Amino acid sequence: MEQNILEIKNLKFEEQLKNKDFNLKVQKNSIHSILFKNDQLKKQLLNFLVGEKVEPEAELIYQGTVLKPSAIKNLYQDQIYLLNQYSAVNPDKDPLGIFKFNKKGEGENKSTVFPEMTIAENIFFGREPLKKILFFKLIDNQKMIEKTAELLELLEVELSPEQKMLKLSPLEKQLVELLKTLSCGAEIILIDQAVIELPAAKKQIFFDFMQKLKQKGITIIYFTKEIEEVFAVSDFVSVLKEGQNKGTRKVSEIEYNELALLLMGR
Repeated sequence: MEQNILEIKNLKFEEQLKNKDFNLKVQKNSIHSILFKNDQLKKQLLNFLVGEKVEPEAELIYQGTVLKPSAIKNLYQDQIYLLNQYSAVNPDKDPLGIFKFNKKGEGENKSTVFPEMTIAENIFFGREPLKKILFFKLIDNQKMIEKTAELLELLEVELSPEQKMLKLSPLEKQLVELLKTLSCGAEIILIDQAVIELPAAKKQIFFDFMQKLKQKGITIIYFTKEIEEVFAVSDFVSVLKEGQNKGTRKVSEIEYNELALLLMGR
């Protein structure tokens, strides 16, 4: 029997939708797309998943355990990673705010990469491997480079651990961010329209790497407005519309037109 890693029960959205509930089950080790049109509903759902907004009537169930509001935030800090179109490293995992100097976008939409630092330094920032010399602990740069090289072998693009981030394309930066989730030991990745500005061929490279992450035991919840992307990458799809899940289907068992009709509310 397949195991659900995450469940949402009785999530209520905006005031005019209080008579409707959003419910969702996400199967462990799957890629589950959330197809949506309304950005505000998507944002509220994401805020609930990362513990930014308490929803008193809703339940978040992680591996069979109902989480208290404080535990939801802890789950996000420990097991869940969020990636959007502006990400390079996750600002929510940066309590001192030292990543936030590169202001591309407003509010949560800021590029947070260290452009002058290397791929290895970005991936392991704050978690660098250490070596002991006499009474001192120093960063073990060689070990960090070796670990990064192992991660980079998973990619379809050729990158070096010592390349600076400013030299990377938007796709390469996002792939490095996905590698960071592996190095952090994340169990669930929330991907919010991370490839929205990439051409189709570049998107497919990103999607192929998502499949590799799934093979590593990571569960991915992928937020998108594009039906084509659902069929390109997903095992399951749920349609978020009017404050409800209009249906969760196996992607292999649904036709394009049927999914389009669900999204349109027919």
